[in-house]
Parts: sequence; structure tokens; C-alpha cells
Amino acid sequence: MPGLLAAAASLAILTQLTPDSSYAAVILPAEMLLGLAIGTLFVPTVAVATSGVDPQDGGVASATVNTAQQVGASIGTALLNTIAASATYLADHHGGSTLRDATVHGYSVAATWALGIMLGTALLVAVFINADPRKPVAPKAPAEPADALAKK
Repeated sequence: MPGLLAAAASLAILTQLTPDSSYAAVILPAEMLLGLAIGTLFVPTVAVATSGVDPQDGGVASATVNTAQQVGASIGTALLNTIAASATYLADHHGGSTLRDATVHGYSVAATWALGIMLGTALLVAVFINADPRKPVAPKAPAEPADALAKK
């Protein structure tokens, strides 16, 4: 949850981007905060996603999480790129902006959408994820071998 909120804070900074924004004052702090946020987000995500998985299924669970992250990142990048390009096009062709202003506007709109997605995800995590690492997971009873089931 802290990683999601830190990522949302970095995106909130990027929504304030203007054509005259300073790299050192706006972009660099936002990118540094985003890097820290994503770093603190991935470890708990994998831990929660693979908790309670039988040891023999750990590799499959980890691979599934990795695949989901890669596919999600690809879809998210495509979505935000489409939003930025559309906002840029509309501002350039229908808003009377210069291409420079329209491009920055497109980035700002995409950052606003990404901020909304991060806040929505944080809300979903707060509501649905109730894993507490301090509570031990009760061991599962071993499954009966297939030949024992056939004798019954």
C-alpha cells in the first residue's frame, strides 16, 4: 500500500507538468519517487501473490505473477500511450495549442489517468488484501495419493 501511494504522489507531481517546467524541480523528483515506489511495491506484491502456495507449486505461482506483471505493464503502457497521443492530437488540432504545448498536455493527461489507476488500485488493495505476515499460515493436510483414492 505505501508503494502505491508513493507512486500516486509521484504521478500527482507529473500532472503539474507545463512546457516551462524545470527538469530538476518537477521531473527528477517525480521519477526518483516513482522508482522508490515501484521498488517497494514489487516485493510485497510477489510475497502476497505467492503466499499460501504449496512449495511444489512455488515456481508456477512465481512464473504466473511474473507473466501477469509483464502483460499488465505492456497493456498499461499501450493504454497510457494511446491516451497521451489522443490528448496531444486533440490539443494540437482542435485546441489551438502549439505542438510543444499539446505534447506536454498529452503527457499531463496520461499522468492524470495513471494517478487515477494507482489510487483505484490502492483502494482495491485496502479493501481486498488482508494478508498479515505476522500470522502464520496453517499447514495444509497432505493430499492422498491417487492409488489410495482408487482403493476407496
